[in-house]
Amino acid sequence: MNDSLVGSSIIRRVLIYLALSFWALTCLFPIYWLAVTSVKGVEDIDRAPGYLPFVDFRPSLDAWRFILADPHENLAAGFLNSLLVGVGATLIALLTAVMALYGFTRFRPSLRWTTLLLLVVAGLGLSTTSLVTAPVSTALLVLVALLVVLAAKLSRTGPVVTVSGGITFMLASRCLPPVVLAVPLYVMARATGTYDSVLGLLLVYSAITLPVAVWLLQPVIGSKATEEEEAAQLDGAAHVAILFGILLPMIRRAVVAAGTLVFVLCWNEYLLAALLTTSHALTLPVWMAGQLSMKEAQVGGGAEEWAHMSAATVLMIMPALVFAAFGMRAIGRASTRKWS
Repeated sequence: MNDSLVGSSIIRRVLIYLALSFWALTCLFPIYWLAVTSVKGVEDIDRAPGYLPFVDFRPSLDAWRFILADPHENLAAGFLNSLLVGVGATLIALLTAVMALYGFTRFRPSLRWTTLLLLVVAGLGLSTTSLVTAPVSTALLVLVALLVVLAAKLSRTGPVVTVSGGITFMLASRCLPPVVLAVPLYVMARATGTYDSVLGLLLVYSAITLPVAVWLLQPVIGSKATEEEEAAQLDGAAHVAILFGILLPMIRRAVVAAGTLVFVLCWNEYLLAALLTTSHALTLPVWMAGQLSMKEAQVGGGAEEWAHMSAATVLMIMPALVFAAFGMRAIGRASTRKWS
């Protein structure tokens, strides 16, 4: 009886692993096909499919040489812009989220919904001053000043903004379609001189990914100070030292996991980058979409363009895969240690 149970358990495990292996190969095959196509020559792409380099065809690096070394292509600039914006926005969003949650949960909340809503309305009024004529703009500025003064006067009136309420308020912006935010951001970028600049994209990406970072890190940071933090406070440690010396090392696994997701969101963002850039701050998704549009406009296309697009796609996938692999390795390494 025991032997039959062991045998059925082994068979079931083998079947499960076979099914998982088949599904993994199915998901990874498009990436492998892109990589193989990127090292094919024009004649190899036009004929019957070849799957194994040096067996079915002779590899060629012409496509890679074209996208990386051709002076008329700006793929390298787009790749660098995407990398700078993605990494920078991820770091800013994570740091801001950790500090905001620490302030929300380790101090007695004093921000009121009345004050918050008045400041939001004032911000909306300030953002529309560049869209109207001078007299109306002056009136709006006066109204904004009055709203700020009123918010200061009513700072102790109304219900307190709790942690859950604040997070819900921040996440509400993610419920809006991106195109709704794109037009106001475009106007603000034009008015502030940050249009088609890496700095402008960095600020926008940090703002749109901040709610996601807060949402992911809030369960980890908790709603009150830990025993280690309380002990440090009794010893006279400052809150900055407690945050960066005690709390962050304790939650670094969650920070790395949240950072991976935030980076992928920034790396794949297309709509905002397409509206807020033209050439200098062009990101890789916008460049790829432009290349696809040019190929669709061509009559018949060509095998050479397929090789170029495959190489560019592989290059676009690499940073996200490296970032995810690094994050998984850091999480796995940290999970084997005992926090001090």
